[in-house]
Amino acid sequence: MKKLLKYTALAGSILLASACTRGFEEMNDNDYTSGDMDPKYQFTFIQAKLFSSGHEGYRGNLIMAGPMSGISMNPQYTTGAGFNRSDAYTEATFSLIYNDIAKNIDDIQVRVSKDMEVNGTENNAKLGQIAITKVVNYLRATMMYGDVPYSQAGKGYSQGILYPEYDNQEFIFEQMVSELKVARDQINDGSTYNEDFYYNGDAASWAKLANSLLMKIGIFMSSADPNKGKEIFNEAYSNSAGYISTLAESAVLGHNESGGPWGQTVNGSGAANEGRVGGVSYHFFSDISLKSMQERKDPRLFWVASHIDNTGSSTAAFTDVSAYTNYDPFAYDDSNGTEFKRIHYRGASSGDRPDGNRGVYTKDDQVMYSAFTIQSRDDNGNYINNMGYSFQDGGQYAQLVAVNPNTILNATSPSMIMGSDEVHFMIAEAAERGWIGASSVDHYRMGVEQAIKKYPQFYAGQDYVTAFVNLYKEQTEPGYLWDVAVEEYITQEVNAYSSSANKLEDIIYQHWLSQIGNGYNAFAIWNRTHLPSIVPANMNGENKNITLPVYDKDPITDETATPTGTVSVELHTGGITNGIRPSRFPYPNREFTVNPTNVSKAVSNQEGGNPSSDFISAYQWMSFR
Repeated sequence: MKKLLKYTALAGSILLASACTRGFEEMNDNDYTSGDMDPKYQFTFIQAKLFSSGHEGYRGNLIMAGPMSGISMNPQYTTGAGFNRSDAYTEATFSLIYNDIAKNIDDIQVRVSKDMEVNGTENNAKLGQIAITKVVNYLRATMMYGDVPYSQAGKGYSQGILYPEYDNQEFIFEQMVSELKVARDQINDGSTYNEDFYYNGDAASWAKLANSLLMKIGIFMSSADPNKGKEIFNEAYSNSAGYISTLAESAVLGHNESGGPWGQTVNGSGAANEGRVGGVSYHFFSDISLKSMQERKDPRLFWVASHIDNTGSSTAAFTDVSAYTNYDPFAYDDSNGTEFKRIHYRGASSGDRPDGNRGVYTKDDQVMYSAFTIQSRDDNGNYINNMGYSFQDGGQYAQLVAVNPNTILNATSPSMIMGSDEVHFMIAEAAERGWIGASSVDHYRMGVEQAIKKYPQFYAGQDYVTAFVNLYKEQTEPGYLWDVAVEEYITQEVNAYSSSANKLEDIIYQHWLSQIGNGYNAFAIWNRTHLPSIVPANMNGENKNITLPVYDKDPITDETATPTGTVSVELHTGGITNGIRPSRFPYPNREFTVNPTNVSKAVSNQEGGNPSSDFISAYQWMSFR
């Protein structure tokens, strides 16, 4: 029987291999190449596609990158948080870039260049826009996978390269730097594409984006080659074209619902966060990021956090303020697991065991969990969550808080290609590293300020925010004013920064926090720095278990309940890395069938110094060691 299974599996593998090879060849034949197609449509495609796939956003961002970064947590699909593999989740980003985007990037570059050569058309500025957009796309690829196809990517049609080599990350960064510098000069040479989702063809803005991307690459290189990183950063920082410095200069991709949640114009991660591309996404705050915000009374909580209502056709923020009692988004559990705190906003712990990642107390030797969502209303109009508790009668104190689908992450929320807040955090970091003579305090201040003020400037949902600010004023803090709280928070954080003994930690924390909803960037920040330090690099030892209080009656429904002891439950099994936080996504299984020589070489080239036996913990070139 074992032989039969073995040979059946072998035959299936051969069939699969031939089918995958055919599919790979077809995939690299450029469907979009057409003498009748205006390249401007390909240009907008390569601008938008990276951010508009609900399939990829759900898997790559909400399930994997966000939890791997420590900023968010998915307690239902725990592959990312649990340091495990699932090709169904991690191949989506690779496939999006190399199946759909790469061939269009190469094709439009070839066609526009040929148009210049044959017809003498002035296309330099357009080529500059294309090159800058290419870097935006491939930065996602390399910061999630490390070494990836770059110099030969997408050339199946133009050069017949169906099985591209994998370039090492250092080389990729160097090529990006060269291309961005050329593009920065080209952008003012002739007319740009006015069909442009980022800047409507404004050349000066594109030049600032090029410099800001150069600065980002320099910062990415800060652990691996700080001297080269400094050189690249300084050149861009001092370039006369300038960099993105104000919110209005940010590169922002707007979204709409043309074509519905599976269309080409939605915010893919946002549609997934609304549960419209595969059901509830379970995209909650991690207890790490949430508690850090609550401790500081971070006013962003009104914008970024919400309870979840699934009584309708999609996932939405819960908006019935009349259901709350003594509402306080800043209250947090400071008991270290010794008692159940009646707090409104609680995050999920970063682990792959349900007893640990959303357990709140034990009763009758059973771990009781925080609820995910509100699912129904009873005959009396009470909201009932998925744990069976009435929200009004105590359930509000044991329900996880999510990244808000009504404000910052829904199908029509904008995608930040490069925000001014991110640029100021990079400048503050460069100044703190001694690379430039700028004031790290000033840029830190601007980064913090713009990281908060970008929400009312770019995102819908002000009505939601106003309603919950008013609720907090009515039930907890009568004098609270959000605008005043913002200024107080900025002053508080800048004062703390000025007296801090570890300013780099402070900068990275705020930079990381500014990426709520963008797990890719949050993960890249952690991966290159292993900061903020509240995100553990190893989930063994003291991080492996969590303490829960023991009760003899239910503290959710009975305020007189008192703890009788504590119990330790497993939070993290260690995954396939023995508890080491991953440094990358694995390459798709398909690659080992259709492009085995090149992908195997890439794995071998990056295995050195791997702290575990699985490739996902192998350091990227830019990773902190």
